Amino acid sequence: MYTLFHNPISTCSQKVRWVFSEKGIDYTSREIDLLAGEQHADWYIKLNPKHVVPTLVHDDAVLCESSLIMMYLDDVGGADRLAPDDAYGAHQMRSWMHLIDHTIHNEAAIVTFSLGPRRIINEQPAEVRDASISRIVDPTARAQRRSVLDHGVNAPEFQTAIKHFMKMLSDMDAALRKSAWLAGDGVTLADGAVLPYVLRLEHLGLDDMLIRHAAVSDWLARMKERGSFDDAIARWIPDFGIAFMKERGPGDQEAIQALLTSLEDKKEAAC
Repeated sequence: MYTLFHNPISTCSQKVRWVFSEKGIDYTSREIDLLAGEQHADWYIKLNPKHVVPTLVHDDAVLCESSLIMMYLDDVGGADRLAPDDAYGAHQMRSWMHLIDHTIHNEAAIVTFSLGPRRIINEQPAEVRDASISRIVDPTARAQRRSVLDHGVNAPEFQTAIKHFMKMLSDMDAALRKSAWLAGDGVTLADGAVLPYVLRLEHLGLDDMLIRHAAVSDWLARMKERGSFDDAIARWIPDFGIAFMKERGPGDQEAIQALLTSLEDKKEAAC
């Protein structure tokens, strides 16, 4: 009944697989090779015109947009709802999902391609690299991708992305000091939506950003203890994939540490 077109490392794919696991829903897996450009294949863009993953096919229905798929699965998946019953909790949940969709997802792509994948992409022949960039549908995302591949952690987009991540972590830390979960007393779609993006920082070797936010680190540990973490995320990501994401160019680590220190100093000065 359910066929999920996804990628193991894709953050959007991870959060949809997380819902499948939490709800105990079976699905047929169809992996899309993003590095090989399978998302640009004619047959796939008939399903997803934005050339992105995931895409869910449920019977004859084709569903795109990962957050909308998460909510759809929560609606059709029966008991153990992952949305709060109370209006305020539901608003909190949607607020976190909105932040991910409209800010953090884009910033995660910028941070990711400023680091690990940058080297292997830049080693491609220029015409191959340029062709891959040109197939990014959104013109802003296309320009950002070119900038971070050219300039890495020195790209202005990288600095802005790190700022937005630090703001999210600070807001998460404040919320998680009041409650074990992001939108109330129980785990919700908000936790599943945010998880892959916090995890991406760890996978990119940006652990210092998490260490500065103890409540977030504790929350991440609790999320990892859930069976859905291994089932939907950990088992899909090969060790070499994480090692690949942690790669650094000359001077990258020093530039990142300088940026984090600068942001912390500005935060303390503002207080």
